[in-house]
Amino acid sequence: MGRSRSRSRSRSRDRNHDEQPRLGGGTKVAKSRRYRTKAVDHTGGLTATALARQRAQLLQLEEEILGSIEATVEAALADKLGSEEVQARIQARLREERARLEAQVTAQLEVERRSLLERKRHEAEQARKRQEELDRILDENRRKVEEAQRRAAEERARRDAEWQAALESRVAQRGGLSAR
Repeated sequence: MGRSRSRSRSRSRDRNHDEQPRLGGGTKVAKSRRYRTKAVDHTGGLTATALARQRAQLLQLEEEILGSIEATVEAALADKLGSEEVQARIQARLREERARLEAQVTAQLEVERRSLLERKRHEAEQARKRQEELDRILDENRRKVEEAQRRAAEERARRDAEWQAALESRVAQRGGLSAR
């Protein structure tokens, strides 16, 4: 019984006492565990400089492999691009693209030409309508002037006839007076 009691006391005492956080982080038990694990190196027993050297070698090896792959891909690409089949396909695509662009430009020019023709037709129609309106106004003015001249001539003729009649009437009155 005494043994189980001491165990239980030691556990509760260790648990309460050792698990209190301290400034430096962690508990007393955790620190002792870290200390024990320091002895076992997870890097396979390599020192920090050896580990850094190994990392540098791995990076250099990776760069060499990437450079080799890049050179191989560039060489393969150059061989493929240099082949007659690929050059023929490129030329065919260029011809197709040129033809497509030519058709597009031709269509655009046709649209612009039609638009310009339509605008010129519209302007000509507007000019024709303005000229017709001007001619109509001139004809109406000419007709009004002719009508006014005709009325003025009729009025003059009427006044002349009245004047002539009045003159003849006076002459007849004077002549009748002088005949007496």
